[in-house]
Amino acid sequence: MSVYRVIDKLENTIKEGFWLPFGGRIVNADRVLDLVEKLRSTLPDDVSRAKQVTRDRDRLLEQAKEEAQTLIQQANETKAKVTSDSELTQAAQRQADAIIAAAETRARDIQHGADEYADQVLSSLDTSLAKALAAVQKGRQALAASAPTSSAVRPNGSKMREPSSL
Repeated sequence: MSVYRVIDKLENTIKEGFWLPFGGRIVNADRVLDLVEKLRSTLPDDVSRAKQVTRDRDRLLEQAKEEAQTLIQQANETKAKVTSDSELTQAAQRQADAIIAAAETRARDIQHGADEYADQVLSSLDTSLAKALAAVQKGRQALAASAPTSSAVRPNGSKMREPSSL
């Protein structure tokens, strides 16, 4: 179940509560607590997706580094094979330098792309979590505003009564 669906159900549960005089409302505490628990269980899915994106980014970066190392090693091997100072040696040097430059450029591009992707996904997750938190806080405020003034609700859902002045 999505975070937003749980929040919608929580909001409906509050709206369906019984009105009391002076603007108070009675809501089904078990239902509200059940929805809050569902909300808690839904959030770790979003967090695990963010961790997966980070792992994917790290894996892509590692692959890019390995590819760059391979290309650099190939360039160095090519450079070592060429021993003459002739035109052939100079051409080989230019080619080796071009391969190294291309490998470094490609590694930078892959890293930049992976960073951008991870940032976009984390930004999206941040926005989603902020909206979910705002909705939960709004629901809690609505519950607090609708609570009867003559009694308070314990965390387990039972009511505490004020001592009677009789």
